[in-house]
Amino acid sequence: MEAEKCRIFLVGHTLFTESLGQILADAENIQVVGTAVSPTQAVTAVSQTFPHIIIVANISEQTQTNLQPLLALLPAIPIIHADLNQDYVQIITSRRVSARRTDLLEAIEELSTRTGN
Repeated sequence: MEAEKCRIFLVGHTLFTESLGQILADAENIQVVGTAVSPTQAVTAVSQTFPHIIIVANISEQTQTNLQPLLALLPAIPIIHADLNQDYVQIITSRRVSARRTDLLEAIEELSTRTGN
């Protein structure tokens, strides 16, 4: 019996977002289930695709990303905020997860082991 793939929803509109989507699509245990250009636009699509994790991909030159629409309506889904020009990822979740800040794929796999999904 094959293990369930971690379902990822990507938010962003840069080449970084597209590249990250390709990297994740090539990963064995990950399935990219949807994309949106902004967190506000992601709210409806996320509620229809049932992802385990949302990744918001930015570059530093962009203005501050407003994650409030996602956080308010989908508090149980962990959000990973990745920035191309930073050496860390920010994980926003209602539970604690130990992860090395430089290893995004391990963080995704650990977050995907949530029960009930």
